[in-house]
Amino acid sequence: MRTLTVPSRELSSTSRLDAYYHLSDGRRLARHAGSRAVRHEKLGAADGINASIWMPGRLKHLYAAPGEQSLPYLRPSDTLNYLPRAADHLSATRGARLEDYRLTKGTILVTRSGRNLGPAVYVDTYLERFVLSDDMIRVEIADEVRRFYVLALLGTATGQLLLRKDKSGSVIDHITVKHVAALEVPMLPEDDIRTVATQMRKAVALREEAREGLDRLRLEYESSLPAIPSAQTPRQWGMSSAELAGRLDAAPYEPAVRATREALTAVGGRPLREVATALKPPGRYKTIYVDRDNGTPILSGGQLLQIRPLNPRYMASHALKDIQRYRLSRGWIAYQADGRSEEALGEPVMITSNRGGWLASGHVGRLVANDASDAGRLYLAFQSPQAQLQLKALASGSVVDATFPGDAEAIILPPLPDHGGEHVERYWEQFSEAQELEEEAFGVIERKLAASWGS
Repeated sequence: MRTLTVPSRELSSTSRLDAYYHLSDGRRLARHAGSRAVRHEKLGAADGINASIWMPGRLKHLYAAPGEQSLPYLRPSDTLNYLPRAADHLSATRGARLEDYRLTKGTILVTRSGRNLGPAVYVDTYLERFVLSDDMIRVEIADEVRRFYVLALLGTATGQLLLRKDKSGSVIDHITVKHVAALEVPMLPEDDIRTVATQMRKAVALREEAREGLDRLRLEYESSLPAIPSAQTPRQWGMSSAELAGRLDAAPYEPAVRATREALTAVGGRPLREVATALKPPGRYKTIYVDRDNGTPILSGGQLLQIRPLNPRYMASHALKDIQRYRLSRGWIAYQADGRSEEALGEPVMITSNRGGWLASGHVGRLVANDASDAGRLYLAFQSPQAQLQLKALASGSVVDATFPGDAEAIILPPLPDHGGEHVERYWEQFSEAQELEEEAFGVIERKLAASWGS
């Protein structure tokens, strides 16, 4: 049992009586800040960092009708991904002024509620095309050096402890604009601050270039493919029994799916099995999670899409009977094989050098190109709407949709693009390089603070 004696003046100044608040590691760091050799500046104070910290009002979701002017909408969890995809499209002409919710380049976004409270995201030119609800607090800092330094601090374990120390809530944790504005930012010497800011600026630029580059290649490639029929699926349609292929449910035989397969075949599309091998290890196994120093990182389907996996887990090497079946290799395409068809099921990522050798759960599918030089082109083909439509139609299950290697191998891939594969691989490696730069910046802050606070 942990105990702590708290002076009455501290109770009066914080207006908090709950034990978690006073015993938290973040509060412990803040309590002794004045006695340490590190200068602190309040994030929202005019004589401190002087950040503008705010959030818009509650967003009313009015979904766009077909053909209506719209804006793409992101959920907070989407902002954490390598390549955020719009969760919905909201009407730009009805209801709330969506301009109030549009993202602005240079803004730092902070998640304000939920189990994943606290992660910070930098808005680049790719993200600023989206709108976002009030579920993330906006932090705007005019001074670029201070902005990137704060971004780095919020990425460290220390920064997250300081940010979360004021959280409240019984079932769902919350922080407010007031809490973020009151954050006491530990300031390193100016030379260190500039070093950290330079690293973070480079990381943001690399990730931005990778996102924009991949999106440009995607649009160029998809513009050459047969369009998916836009007509809604009829309530009923006919087909002969000879056309049934082992499934009696309607989804795999929807007219749009069948028309897409026929159109792709007509322009030279081939079954995925002719281009790559699909793998998916068993999903049920004994889990023995250990600390970072004694295990191997293991990704779930959701974490697979995230730049920095939330709540990372590390598996003991003796936990899995055949651990190599779960190991990822650089250049593979991985995707969420089990999940929800209407969400991220099937969305692929390319395994980069910093994740080569990691493990992934049995809910993650793998595609291994028959010719390794085709990996980038395979990624473009598999992520296309035409391929994704087919895979989602083959998913089965009541609550959780599931796909299997045979499902992935059966889809008709669009013809692989003539070029662009090497650029795809380079852009994905830039994600890896950006994360390495961020880790270096985080390390500088943690080491310098540890050395100063230990004095």
